[in-house]
Amino acid sequence: YLDSYHEVYYSITDRTMKSMCTMLRSLLTVSHLDLSLYGNDEITDVGVIDLMDAIQSLQHLSRLNLNLLCCWKVTDVGGKKVGDIVRARTSLIDVEVNVSWTGISSGGVANLQSVRNTRSFHQLKIVG
Repeated sequence: YLDSYHEVYYSITDRTMKSMCTMLRSLLTVSHLDLSLYGNDEITDVGVIDLMDAIQSLQHLSRLNLNLLCCWKVTDVGGKKVGDIVRARTSLIDVEVNVSWTGISSGGVANLQSVRNTRSFHQLKIVG
Protein backbone atom coordinates (compact mmCIF):
# COMPACT_ATOMS: atom_id res chain seq x y z
CA TYR A 1 0.00 0.00 0.00
CA LEU A 2 1.51 3.30 -1.09
CA ASP A 3 0.06 6.50 0.33
CA SER A 4 2.36 9.13 -1.15
CA TYR A 5 4.81 9.39 -4.01
CA HIS A 6 7.44 12.09 -4.45
CA GLU A 7 9.79 12.32 -7.38
CA VAL A 8 11.97 14.88 -9.11
CA TYR A 9 12.51 14.07 -12.76
CA TYR A 10 15.34 15.36 -14.92
CA SER A 11 15.71 14.90 -18.68
CA ILE A 12 12.07 14.01 -19.28
CA THR A 13 10.94 14.08 -22.89
CA ASP A 14 7.51 13.40 -24.33
CA ARG A 15 8.70 9.89 -25.22
CA THR A 16 10.05 9.05 -21.75
CA MET A 17 6.92 10.55 -20.20
CA LYS A 18 4.95 7.61 -21.68
CA SER A 19 6.83 5.09 -19.52
CA MET A 20 6.60 7.34 -16.47
CA CYS A 21 2.83 7.53 -16.97
CA THR A 22 2.60 3.74 -17.12
CA MET A 23 4.36 3.62 -13.75
CA LEU A 24 2.12 6.34 -12.30
CA ARG A 25 -1.03 4.45 -13.33
CA SER A 26 0.21 1.50 -11.24
CA LEU A 27 0.12 3.62 -8.06
CA LEU A 28 -3.50 2.64 -7.45
CA THR A 29 -3.64 3.58 -3.78
CA VAL A 30 -1.65 6.82 -3.84
CA SER A 31 -3.37 9.82 -2.28
CA HIS A 32 -0.50 12.35 -2.34
CA LEU A 33 1.49 12.96 -5.51
CA ASP A 34 4.43 15.36 -5.59
CA LEU A 35 6.08 15.65 -9.02
CA SER A 36 8.73 18.12 -10.09
CA LEU A 37 9.53 18.38 -13.79
CA TYR A 38 11.52 21.57 -13.16
CA GLY A 39 13.69 22.67 -16.06
CA ASN A 40 12.78 19.89 -18.49
CA ASP A 41 13.00 21.85 -21.72
CA GLU A 42 12.16 18.87 -23.93
CA ILE A 43 8.72 18.22 -22.50
CA THR A 44 5.86 19.73 -24.51
CA ASP A 45 2.08 19.86 -24.24
CA VAL A 46 1.97 16.25 -25.51
CA GLY A 47 3.89 15.04 -22.45
CA VAL A 48 1.84 17.15 -20.04
CA ILE A 49 -1.41 15.82 -21.55
CA ASP A 50 -0.17 12.23 -21.12
CA LEU A 51 0.82 13.03 -17.53
CA MET A 52 -2.53 14.56 -16.68
CA ASP A 53 -4.40 11.60 -18.22
CA ALA A 54 -2.38 9.32 -15.92
CA ILE A 55 -3.16 11.54 -12.93
CA GLN A 56 -6.86 11.44 -13.83
CA SER A 57 -6.78 7.65 -13.39
CA LEU A 58 -5.60 7.86 -9.75
CA GLN A 59 -8.92 7.34 -7.97
CA HIS A 60 -7.69 8.08 -4.42
CA LEU A 61 -5.62 11.15 -5.19
CA SER A 62 -6.42 14.00 -2.82
CA ARG A 63 -3.21 16.06 -2.92
CA LEU A 64 -1.24 17.07 -6.02
CA ASN A 65 1.90 19.18 -6.14
CA LEU A 66 3.02 19.63 -9.76
CA ASN A 67 6.06 21.76 -10.54
CA LEU A 68 6.48 22.68 -14.23
CA LEU A 69 8.82 25.63 -13.55
CA CYS A 70 11.02 26.41 -16.58
CA CYS A 71 9.35 23.84 -18.87
CA TRP A 72 9.55 26.30 -21.74
CA LYS A 73 7.70 24.23 -24.37
CA VAL A 74 4.54 23.80 -22.30
CA THR A 75 1.90 26.21 -23.61
CA ASP A 76 -1.72 27.12 -22.90
CA VAL A 77 -2.75 23.75 -24.41
CA GLY A 78 -0.93 21.85 -21.65
CA GLY A 79 -2.07 24.36 -19.06
CA LYS A 80 -5.69 23.87 -20.08
CA LYS A 81 -5.32 20.10 -19.65
CA VAL A 82 -3.92 20.60 -16.15
CA GLY A 83 -6.93 22.76 -15.30
CA ASP A 84 -9.40 20.33 -16.86
CA ILE A 85 -8.08 17.39 -14.82
CA VAL A 86 -7.92 19.38 -11.58
CA ARG A 87 -11.56 20.34 -12.15
CA ALA A 88 -12.62 16.79 -13.08
CA ARG A 89 -10.73 14.84 -10.38
CA THR A 90 -13.13 15.74 -7.58
CA SER A 91 -11.12 13.81 -4.98
CA LEU A 92 -8.39 16.48 -5.33
CA ILE A 93 -8.77 18.95 -2.49
CA ASP A 94 -5.19 20.14 -1.99
CA VAL A 95 -3.51 21.33 -5.20
CA GLU A 96 -0.36 23.30 -5.92
CA VAL A 97 0.76 23.88 -9.52
CA ASN A 98 3.76 25.97 -10.54
CA VAL A 99 3.75 27.08 -14.18
CA SER A 100 6.21 29.97 -13.84
CA TRP A 101 8.64 30.49 -16.72
CA THR A 102 6.76 28.21 -19.09
CA GLY A 103 5.16 28.97 -22.44
CA ILE A 104 1.80 29.39 -20.71
CA SER A 105 0.48 32.90 -21.30
CA SER A 106 -1.06 35.16 -18.66
CA GLY A 107 -4.47 34.19 -20.08
CA GLY A 108 -3.58 30.52 -19.65
CA VAL A 109 -2.56 31.13 -16.04
CA ALA A 110 -5.85 32.99 -15.45
CA ASN A 111 -7.70 30.00 -16.93
CA LEU A 112 -5.87 27.70 -14.52
CA GLN A 113 -6.65 29.99 -11.59
CA SER A 114 -10.34 29.98 -12.56
CA VAL A 115 -10.47 26.35 -11.36
CA ARG A 116 -11.19 27.77 -7.91
CA ASN A 117 -14.54 29.06 -9.20
CA THR A 118 -15.76 25.57 -10.11
CA ARG A 119 -15.75 23.89 -6.69
CA SER A 120 -14.23 24.15 -3.24
CA PHE A 121 -10.71 23.09 -2.37
CA HIS A 122 -8.97 22.78 0.96
CA GLN A 123 -6.03 24.52 -0.71
CA LEU A 124 -5.53 25.62 -4.31
CA LYS A 125 -2.33 27.45 -5.24
CA ILE A 126 -1.50 28.28 -8.84
CA VAL A 127 1.88 29.98 -9.30
CA GLY A 128 2.47 31.47 -12.72
